[in-house]
Amino acid sequence: MGRAVDAPLPEIGDADLLARVGGLRIPSVDGVVAVERGGSTPGRLVAGLLNLPLGRLRISYRDESNSISTPEPVVVSRADIPPGDHLLVVDDVSVTGATLGKARRVLAPRLVTTLVMIGDADLVAFPEIESCVRWAWSKDL
Repeated sequence: MGRAVDAPLPEIGDADLLARVGGLRIPSVDGVVAVERGGSTPGRLVAGLLNLPLGRLRISYRDESNSISTPEPVVVSRADIPPGDHLLVVDDVSVTGATLGKARRVLAPRLVTTLVMIGDADLVAFPEIESCVRWAWSKDL
């Protein structure tokens, strides 16, 4: 599915995200882990919606210019990872699954369910979107 060159990017805001996530069948989890940076706002919103503790996991293989800088994703930082046996890992987009795979390995032996806004994961909030979007919470707005 493509979009016309001059067509504006679809925009997704907080209310859109919360409505979609609220309609998903999210299993019972003990906490939410946001994959920083793209998953920071979605993770915070999902944790609030589910009334669960929020942790942060920064995983990257890209540098500040968004160019790939390492062959495999690496953990840059982690903070406040919630205790429990089952965590929900939230990111904005998953294309190859490499970042979510790294999160699963880092959080093992806990069970991990993945949630992305767009792309490929256990749960996808906007499965119909196959193009770039404009996140309302993005610093570029």
